[in-house]
Amino acid sequence: MSDSRMMPLDSAAAGALVTILGIMLDHIQLADFEGFRPPWSAEHVVDLDTRLNHVWPELTASWSGLAVEGAAAGEVRPVELHIEDAELLLAGMAFTEMASTELPWFDMVRWTSDFISSELRGLWSDEVWRSRAGAPRG
Repeated sequence: MSDSRMMPLDSAAAGALVTILGIMLDHIQLADFEGFRPPWSAEHVVDLDTRLNHVWPELTASWSGLAVEGAAAGEVRPVELHIEDAELLLAGMAFTEMASTELPWFDMVRWTSDFISSELRGLWSDEVWRSRAGAPRG
């Protein structure tokens, strides 16, 4: 992996990212049954999920979603993200957003996706993002 940055994440943001990674893993597993292969690798998703859980071991899953218990609730911790991690999360958020268009909470999904996308994109310059996308410089 290349070009890492430290991103401050509070417990809610960490929970949102872990949820997105879980959705991505679910779709990888469903690919065998539905024939649609997502463009991300299971190894990368699991690696990033593991790294997030090392920083936020207090994240606990429940039927109502992810929660952080104890003193960690509301705390901000730095997480090392590589640009490939950011690209993975952006792809996962775009997929989640597209899959959620008919849900009653779509506005919240879109707002969360927009917020996290702007935070991730802000870690690297526009020049870096253009070069990753193969866009012309200028």
